[in-house]
Amino acid sequence: MRKRSCMAVVMAAMVAFSAVGCSKGSSNPASEAPKNGESAGAVKAEAADGQEETKTAASAGEAKYVLRFGHTLTEQDLPHIYMQKWADSVREKTNGEVEIEIYANSQLGTEEDVIEQIRQGANVGWQTDFARLGSYVNDLSVCNAAYFIENQEEAFALMDSQTIIGLNKKLADEYNICNFSWNWDQGPRHLFINKAAYKPEDLKGLMIRTAPAPIWVESVNSLGCTAAALSLGEVYTGIQTKVVDGCELPYNNALNLKIHEVCDYVIETGHFFAINTMIVSQEWMDSLPEEYQKIFIDECNKFGKEETIALAEQTADSKQAMIDAGITVIGPDEIDMEAFKTNSQKAYDALNLLSVKEAVYKDIGKQ
Repeated sequence: MRKRSCMAVVMAAMVAFSAVGCSKGSSNPASEAPKNGESAGAVKAEAADGQEETKTAASAGEAKYVLRFGHTLTEQDLPHIYMQKWADSVREKTNGEVEIEIYANSQLGTEEDVIEQIRQGANVGWQTDFARLGSYVNDLSVCNAAYFIENQEEAFALMDSQTIIGLNKKLADEYNICNFSWNWDQGPRHLFINKAAYKPEDLKGLMIRTAPAPIWVESVNSLGCTAAALSLGEVYTGIQTKVVDGCELPYNNALNLKIHEVCDYVIETGHFFAINTMIVSQEWMDSLPEEYQKIFIDECNKFGKEETIALAEQTADSKQAMIDAGITVIGPDEIDMEAFKTNSQKAYDALNLLSVKEAVYKDIGKQ
């Protein structure tokens, strides 16, 4: 009955941009499964040099439901700041009974390990993206394909896509992953490299860092370069030591990582409109009373939208700061954008995503 009531809460919250799904999952195919991580206890003990245990113990005196929620960005990044606002709001609206503890800089462990903890039902959550979730339900990865979504309006429209909602239900039913919010967007991503480039051919032979998920790799390869997986924390030194020739990032993240110190050019391909998602175990979500599930989801969607708008406003300042630091911008009007977009179709073909692309476009009214 708990699972059925959870579905009712989630479907009701869809009006306020919410999400889906209500049953514990089965094992992921071996070819797609992340590596098994440490136990929930091990992750907990190591987080923040042991400080997490003390914090949780202090919170447990008041909170009935505690969630440790992590991400890869820094505490200075706007997503972290708005996640903390989400946590504070949920605590207030649940009279302190739901406590969300936010951890930056991958303090909870690697993304693969944390997602495995989520699948096992641990009280952890993670900000991820559709590319990662596509390792479980392949069609979800379309949302992070090159040139799939090109602006904020289209990204917000995805919250109402019945196709995406249905795929998220499959994710919950089969893999115990509840994707409850997908409007924490970071805007367009561009190429940061050390040579001028204007068309796909100019990128031939360049190793460009991207996230290690099939749709990211295929999409970056389709731009004309070669994708290389590297953790976010290793990007600066990776470029500095020529392990890779550059990276693809949004302006705000690139500025925080000081990429302008190791790259001379930014090529404004805008190949990804970075759509982030928020996940917890469906089992943990089901453990919350229905009214708390709604608060948890609605407040996350609210602050996700605010974060997306704030990030877009911050981007111009970040871009100017990088220009002032000496980086050269090659804008979209200077490059062969049509060639990049045409090439990007190779990624859709490689992962059989053309039909789901058409279905989502129909949902959101995009041609």
